[in-house]
Amino acid sequence: MRILTLPIAITILVAVLNHNINKNRDTDGKVTVSSFLKREENANSVRRKDISNLPYIHIPFESLPLDITLNDEKMQSKIEKYLKELEYLSDKQMLNLIGVTNTELKEQYGVANLDRLTTYDLNYGKALSNLQWYASAIYEEHPKEAVEIMEYMIKEGTDISTTYELLGTYYAGVNDRASFDRLFPRIPDRDSVSGKTILAKLNQILEDNPDF
Repeated sequence: MRILTLPIAITILVAVLNHNINKNRDTDGKVTVSSFLKREENANSVRRKDISNLPYIHIPFESLPLDITLNDEKMQSKIEKYLKELEYLSDKQMLNLIGVTNTELKEQYGVANLDRLTTYDLNYGKALSNLQWYASAIYEEHPKEAVEIMEYMIKEGTDISTTYELLGTYYAGVNDRASFDRLFPRIPDRDSVSGKTILAKLNQILEDNPDF
C-alpha cells in the first residue's frame, strides 16, 4: 500500500477540515478549525435520542399517476425500471434532511442515530430522483400526469433543479404565471448550489418568455 508523505497527508487533512467547516458554516461566516473540531467533539458525545416522531415521508404511490403506458417502447422500458426501484423503496423509512449537516444531526439526535438518519435521507433522495426520472420520461406523452408528480415533489421539499425547470417550462407554456411564481418560495435553500441553480433556471425561463 502506498504511504502518503507527511506534507501530502497534512494537505489532505486541511482540505477535509475546510470542506466540513464550509458545510457547517455559521450565518456570520466565522468558523475556525478549532471551533469546528470542538463542535464535532461535543456532537460525538451526544447520546441517542428518540427519532420515532420525526416527519417521516410516506410517498402516496397508490394515488400518483404511476400506471402510465407509453407508445415509445424505449421510454416505457425506462419507466418500468424506475417503477421497480420505487416499489423497492415503498416500505423504506424516508426523511428530507436537505440542508442539515452531519454535525447538526449528531447534536440533535445523537451520534448513534447518524447512520440510520443518513440512510433515511438517502432513501428520500433515491425516491425523489426516480420520481423525477419517471416524470421526465412521460412528460412528452403525458405532461399533466408528469406535472402532478413534480408538484408532489415540490410539496415534499425536493431540491432537484430539473423538477423546477420542467414545471416552470410547463407553467410558462400554459401561461400560468401564478403557479410559476409559487415555485420561488418553495426552493429549499437559495444560497446552496442547488438553490442557485434552480433560481438561474427559473429566471432563464422568464428571460426566454418576455411576454409571460
